[in-house]
Amino acid sequence: MGSPAHEVAVVARTLREAHLLEGVPWGQMAVVSRSGAQVAALRSGLARLGVPVDVPGAEVPVRSEPAVRPFLLALRCVVPVPGKGGAEVDEGGEIDEPTAAMLLTSPIGGLDALGLRRLRKALRELELGAGGYRASGALLVEAVTTPGLADALGPRAAVGARALRSVVAVLEAGHAAAGVPGATAATVLWALWSAARLAEPWRTAALAGGVAGQRADDDLDAMLALFKAAERYAERMPQAGPLGFLEHLDAQDLTEDTLAARATGAQAVTLCTAASAAGSEWELVVVSGLQDGSWPDLRLRDSLLGAQALADAVAGRLAGGVPDLREARRAVLDDELRALALAVSRARSRLLVTAVQDEDQRPSAFLDLVVPPPDGLDDAAGGELPDPRHVAPRLPLDLRGLVAQLRHEVLAPELSADPNHELVARAEAAASALARLARAGVAGADPGSWAGLAEPSTKTALYGPEQRATLSPSRVEQLTTCSLRWALESAGGTASGTFAAHLGTLVHEIAETHPTGTLEEMTAELDRLWPSLDLPEGWLSDRDRLRAEGMVARLASYVAAHPDVVGTEIDFDLELETTAGPLRLRGRVDRVERDSAGRLRIVDIKTGKSAPSVEQAKTHPQLGVYQLALEHGALVVEPGDGTAENGGAALVYLGADSKNATQRAQPPLGESVDPQWVSGLVGEARERMAGPVVMAVANDLCEHCPVRRSCPVRDEGAQVTA
Repeated sequence: MGSPAHEVAVVARTLREAHLLEGVPWGQMAVVSRSGAQVAALRSGLARLGVPVDVPGAEVPVRSEPAVRPFLLALRCVVPVPGKGGAEVDEGGEIDEPTAAMLLTSPIGGLDALGLRRLRKALRELELGAGGYRASGALLVEAVTTPGLADALGPRAAVGARALRSVVAVLEAGHAAAGVPGATAATVLWALWSAARLAEPWRTAALAGGVAGQRADDDLDAMLALFKAAERYAERMPQAGPLGFLEHLDAQDLTEDTLAARATGAQAVTLCTAASAAGSEWELVVVSGLQDGSWPDLRLRDSLLGAQALADAVAGRLAGGVPDLREARRAVLDDELRALALAVSRARSRLLVTAVQDEDQRPSAFLDLVVPPPDGLDDAAGGELPDPRHVAPRLPLDLRGLVAQLRHEVLAPELSADPNHELVARAEAAASALARLARAGVAGADPGSWAGLAEPSTKTALYGPEQRATLSPSRVEQLTTCSLRWALESAGGTASGTFAAHLGTLVHEIAETHPTGTLEEMTAELDRLWPSLDLPEGWLSDRDRLRAEGMVARLASYVAAHPDVVGTEIDFDLELETTAGPLRLRGRVDRVERDSAGRLRIVDIKTGKSAPSVEQAKTHPQLGVYQLALEHGALVVEPGDGTAENGGAALVYLGADSKNATQRAQPPLGESVDPQWVSGLVGEARERMAGPVVMAVANDLCEHCPVRRSCPVRDEGAQVTA
């Protein structure tokens, strides 16, 4: 197999083929692994691919159950912990960013990765709107610990707000239960479970059956085992609190016996280790995970009291009182071989042995014992003879895989190239099968649900000729570079806040508050603002700090060379009439200075590393819009000064690895070769934003575009259908 995911897919398809095509009952099949960790990984993967699985006995500790982990995490957040010196008691465990994210993406919050990203973005927008500059991690922690904060989120973040309310309600219920005198782990866990309101949805899903029902059934079993474990702990340790129960579970590497009834449900594939497979037989057995270093595991080990070493000493097998490591390792190898023999001998009719071979893993030598390589494989010239034991990826044998295969045959690109191709007959048969599946309600079979085939919902222009549109200088630049990126980002397709963006905001704040400051003043401001980025300790944070100090040093050097500053962070609002319709330009200028002739010079501070060329800067759209606002009197830097003479503009880059800032100048509009180039650019932007068609244009910024996966110019964003 080429990867662990490929291995799970092959095992799942083999089991489904045996059940669906050969009629082998699920209960007559088993998957045997070397360790409990492999069992846990296979359990979720097989269930996701439509294979009902059952883990008999105690293969997975209760704290490792997926359904249990979020409740133990919530319990850790709400139980009182000893304060400093052990005398005082804090309210509860500390909640950090990873903990908040895990709670929100667990069944308690119900968010997926995309939903969490949208929530981070919404919290960040709320913070910036209030004039703050904290990173999304700190905002996420505040959101799950502050009741009522979810109400401030807009309708676009309704799903995230609902997840926040759920997590906050669960934590509040846990805090209340933990504060009751004599609270135990069972009482606090019950409060958390009741506030999560998952009992009825999981019960309904379990009774409905299917893959989702099997998963819900296992989750309910796991929660029942957790409550039984909490009750037993309270009976054994009446004076111990919930914190002791958490420590008790953390110390368990093996699952304790439980009297909790487990639902057996319908027939399922047995998933177990080699040791627990003893005494059982199945028609089909899959021995999975024959990896080098994993099976055989040749690490030396002994019993708790060293009984084997005592027996060797009594029998005189210790040479000079020192154990023979070669004999010990040989004994371990013999044990591993016996475990393999036990596993493969559990099959009555059919055996499948799997292993992964990629850059990080290679198959075990045991694989050659079970399935020897063909003769001549090692002697092939140049090693080009393929190993017939390698299995190519195949579509899953379920309705989703069937629909995918049929759709591929219907939309085969060879059909359009050669209508008389032999695939036409197969395409017609596939279309008939899809129609039958669509009538049965199978998801994805109806062409009406296929991406790329539906007609546009509307062809109406976004902005009519009489409708006023609003743009910022950066959006003008986007529209003239690639109007598709403007359309997608305007609809919410922007990237989440990165460290570079947060650092840029911090540097701009320093430039605003210290327009004529010295290096010492700016460095002190950097020291004050740096903790707001909430970076972890380590060499990566130290590197970022050095980068920020370099930016501040270049900013201080530039400010010292240009002390005649008129204003910083100056807003403007300009109304224009273009050939495509009315347009409103709104924006903010970072810095305005006076040159030696007394003219106003606009400065745009950039924290990136790559600066445009000198020629490109002469027609930089963003600087041009700033100049246009100044010449139309919309950029007022001093009261009554609406007709100041334009002295041009400049880009100042602070992120380049150089001693001083990199500058790119733009001459005044009146001194340009074409003084009307900005007016034409703005009119073109207004025309492009009208729609209804937007153009995707390849440019130098495509590699860093946040919406490139939705762009037909890029391979990753190509059309789904022709």
